[in-house]
Amino acid sequence: MNNLSHRPAPQAPGGPALVRWLSTDPAIRDRSVTDGRHTVSYAGMAPLLDRLDTRFARCGVSRRHPVAVECSQSVAGALALLHLLSREYDVVLLPELGESSKESGTPRFIPSFCSHVVTASGRAQPGGDLAADGFDVAANEAFVEEPVIAGFRGPDLYLRTSGSTGVPKLTRMSHQKWLNNGLACVERWQLTGGDRLSVPVPIFHSYGFGAAFLPGLLAGAAMDFGSGGNILRYLDREELFQPNVAFLTPALCDMFLAVRKAPRFYRLAVTAGDKVKRETMAGFEPRFGPLLNLYGSAEMGAVSAASPDDPPDRRLATAGYPLAGIELRVEAAGADVEAAAGEQVGRLQCRQKNGSDGYLILDERWRFEPRGDGEWFETGDLARLRADGYVEVLGRSGLSVKRDGLLVVFADVEAAVERVEGVQRAILVAAGESRRGSRLIAVCLAGPAGEGLRPDAVRQRCFELLPRYAVPDEVVIVDALPQLPSGKVDRRALRDLIARS
Repeated sequence: MNNLSHRPAPQAPGGPALVRWLSTDPAIRDRSVTDGRHTVSYAGMAPLLDRLDTRFARCGVSRRHPVAVECSQSVAGALALLHLLSREYDVVLLPELGESSKESGTPRFIPSFCSHVVTASGRAQPGGDLAADGFDVAANEAFVEEPVIAGFRGPDLYLRTSGSTGVPKLTRMSHQKWLNNGLACVERWQLTGGDRLSVPVPIFHSYGFGAAFLPGLLAGAAMDFGSGGNILRYLDREELFQPNVAFLTPALCDMFLAVRKAPRFYRLAVTAGDKVKRETMAGFEPRFGPLLNLYGSAEMGAVSAASPDDPPDRRLATAGYPLAGIELRVEAAGADVEAAAGEQVGRLQCRQKNGSDGYLILDERWRFEPRGDGEWFETGDLARLRADGYVEVLGRSGLSVKRDGLLVVFADVEAAVERVEGVQRAILVAAGESRRGSRLIAVCLAGPAGEGLRPDAVRQRCFELLPRYAVPDEVVIVDALPQLPSGKVDRRALRDLIARS
């Protein structure tokens, strides 16, 4: 096994100390967070949080039991999170009310061990009273006091894992560990109080929360949450807010290239989630500035990331190198995966002291599956650890099959299919068997230039782009791809859709 190890992670200020610093430091106290409807300075947050204390007490909320917060992409959402973190509540972080149903067809999910539900709706009128109108606080009618929860020391934050579409499963990590991980991001991206961060990615998700929102707070930077994933709204907010740092999804990066006509330089932009296409990386940087890949998970937080000081070719090809306090290694996948001298390729494992303590899993009742600080975490991804210390994430280890005795990594096939003119996005699905092994179906979303895109033409082009054993057996053109609340493609729903067709 090859092992990459880096220095210990720094310790971030947590609890009341974070708000005290934000509201009193003369260099940053006047910095603001905004969503286009409301703007609050860091100094102005302290009295708002005090008023929320009074409201929470009046509603019967206490630190004895976890609180679920349904968090909108808004100043209200940011205040709800900062309040619960600074007052050291146990928090279950969830999408805004109804969003999970709209995005993926799954029902609203409120864990029964949460005594109250806070909905940061962002519905307060511009100029209105955020503390009074920006939040709904309600008792959870299904509340059940769980002995397993009562045994935790806290304060902890719980996130539903992005792949949890079956049995509910939550990761548990302390506030302090999230803050320490966020401070490692601050160092990697060289964030300061002078930066202006655009955060269109959901702050209820591990990427938006742990890699954008928390680092923004820890740097004392100004932040804008108002654009969501809408590129036209993003451009409107950009003109008003003038950010120099942006946290984007791969889809937003593609929209930058398709919609923006004139160059606009950022000090840096960060992207995470499904792996960004090389063509997107190559087209983005000359027009908009350095684009840095981030790799992470709900269990480990931010794991590896590029730096603005990295050469462009390394930013283009890798997810950077491990953050402070994080060790990476691979378990060899076998001789059928290509590796150069000094490299190892295999199943990626991660270890860090600021990782998840374990999982809460709902069977008949909630149970806890612990993880120790010294344990290696199986990420579920295939990766290449390069001789220079950089990490290439090749795709999910579960998203690979043998065909003609050779390994086919879905991410490699998807990247090749996306090079076909007119294909905006490609997802590979294994369905049944073929004479080569697993039968592969490429589900393609047509782009702006994809009018009249024909499945047979796409498949024919694949013979020029891929070895024969990796060419999909079938190509399907769709108008939309099902998504999880995190914004990732819901591969399970896609497989079900293919099976029914």
